[in-house]
Amino acid sequence: MQEAKVSHRGTSDSLVQELVNGVRARRAALSAESDPGFRQLDTLPIAKLKQDEIELTRKIFARVDAERDVTSDSKKYEIKHNIDPYWSPFHQVQDLKQQVTAEFDEYQKIVGAAEAKRTRIQIKRSLARMASVRNPYTSSFRSYHKREMPEMPPKPFRLPDTFWEPTPLQAQLAKEKITFRDLDIIQHFLADNGYILPRRTTMLSRKKQKELVAAVVTAQHMALLPYRAKLKDYQVMPLMDPLQWMADRLTDRVLEERDLRSRAMLQVMMERYPELNYRNFLKHEAVP
Repeated sequence: MQEAKVSHRGTSDSLVQELVNGVRARRAALSAESDPGFRQLDTLPIAKLKQDEIELTRKIFARVDAERDVTSDSKKYEIKHNIDPYWSPFHQVQDLKQQVTAEFDEYQKIVGAAEAKRTRIQIKRSLARMASVRNPYTSSFRSYHKREMPEMPPKPFRLPDTFWEPTPLQAQLAKEKITFRDLDIIQHFLADNGYILPRRTTMLSRKKQKELVAAVVTAQHMALLPYRAKLKDYQVMPLMDPLQWMADRLTDRVLEERDLRSRAMLQVMMERYPELNYRNFLKHEAVP
């Protein structure tokens, strides 16, 4: 048999609310003892709620036992029934043991999550503090693990500057104009398997290397050069009349270097071999 009212709250905060109310009552009692003029007065809304509570309790108990006069002070009377006037059919009242177990499970989950978060924070802070210790390329790592400084790594081999100076033949070939017809010039820049040598071997400029690649590709397409082999020296001859080839080379020297000797040789060739093509040289001479 229940001797007191049963709280209509079946949640986990009922115990906390009860403790808070007890703290407030104890504080009021201490204040009343220390201050004789202290009186616990109820406001109008609280007094009205208390009166409504008394009336509601009287009506409920009147249905159960109409002969007994029930007042708000239920401790003066012996309650001989198991009916709770604050019981709500819409709320499921669980067993006290199950409720406490559920509350402890919930608390354990919260504590476990907080502990895991605290551990993660500690690990991150430790990593931030000991970042240099875990880096094998720092002095803190060597001092922490008691390791000695290794010897300096060997420096990379550096070729002398004279290695990159072109030979006289390479310097002369770099001055020539490279076209697909100049097989005698192209053969100096090909490997034994027919591949084009790189710039670090040919010593050509970037522009000249592009002209070389274009000339080799065109010559291979026109079947002047094989794809996977290199021609013999006696097989590589310019694809034109040797006299015409010489006239073109002399013309290039006159146009690029203003070579007077090449100009005189062209004038002699024009008298001896008038059938050759001297159009570029004559066009240059016609310009004042």
